[in-house]
Amino acid sequence: MTKQSQEFNEQRILSHGNQNETLEETIERVKQRIIQTGDKPHVTVARQLELMNELTGFPLGKFLLQNGGFNGYWIDYVMEHQYQGRVTGVDREGRSLTELEKFLLDKSLLSTQQRYVNFGKVIQDYVQDGLVFASLPCGIMRDLLKLDFSGVENFRLVGIDIDYESLELAKKLAEEYGLSEKVEFHQEDAWNLPFEDEFTLLRSNGLNVYEPDDEKVTELYRQFFKALIPGGILVTSFITPSPDLDPNSEWDMNQLNLDDLLLTKILFGDILNAKFTAFRSSSTTKLQLQTVGFDEIELIWDNARIYPTVVARKPK
Repeated sequence: MTKQSQEFNEQRILSHGNQNETLEETIERVKQRIIQTGDKPHVTVARQLELMNELTGFPLGKFLLQNGGFNGYWIDYVMEHQYQGRVTGVDREGRSLTELEKFLLDKSLLSTQQRYVNFGKVIQDYVQDGLVFASLPCGIMRDLLKLDFSGVENFRLVGIDIDYESLELAKKLAEEYGLSEKVEFHQEDAWNLPFEDEFTLLRSNGLNVYEPDDEKVTELYRQFFKALIPGGILVTSFITPSPDLDPNSEWDMNQLNLDDLLLTKILFGDILNAKFTAFRSSSTTKLQLQTVGFDEIELIWDNARIYPTVVARKPK
């Protein structure tokens, strides 16, 4: 990584931390925070320390402890789990999944996995000759690389991410899919894009959930709007607030297990201090998209109505 890439990498990665501390130092820091905060109405210190210890028992748990969020590699791992690990009970290296790991991958992160499936179906429908599809942040970009391009010769895929490591992994994956000649990569900040009227379709998942400022998210959508060709399609998503944050929550509680919700809250809220804490209603999101010029805004909901997919069009 060049020095410039490294500086760029560190200045504005919202999704995961970049702390230069060992796992042992992280565990000690989190442990002290939990102890100092003390028992909470919904969970004891002892239970939190027990769960933190379980998190150290598998690679994803260790990463979340140190980073408080997901990078490109781990997002891909979580999304692809529904096709592999859920069936086999083992990870990519053949290691048996722990009980807490199974909980995270099979229950806690179900809405985002359903969102991934919905993205794939929507984007596949726009595959045609002459397409230019962009992914931002692209992570390792499997969702574009695994599309069925049968019978389509003339197309271009563009991966944009501020994270140098994700871009390098995406390049390797493009080689595995035999698509290196069709792909280009750019290390850019999503809030300062150099593209104008360039993409047929732009897919973006994960940035707005790390940004609490509504005006900044509207500005992000403005960047997307500018980058799309007239008639271009934005495929994005957002997380809706839970009932304890918003009395008008859109969640379908009939689809949810209260014990699972509580354990998720303890893991991501109390122990991990997760960074993805910016929630928005569908009406707020629609208004933000309309404000910058999008129309024909359509929502595709996951079962629990937590992580909807949004399809919006830039008018011709």
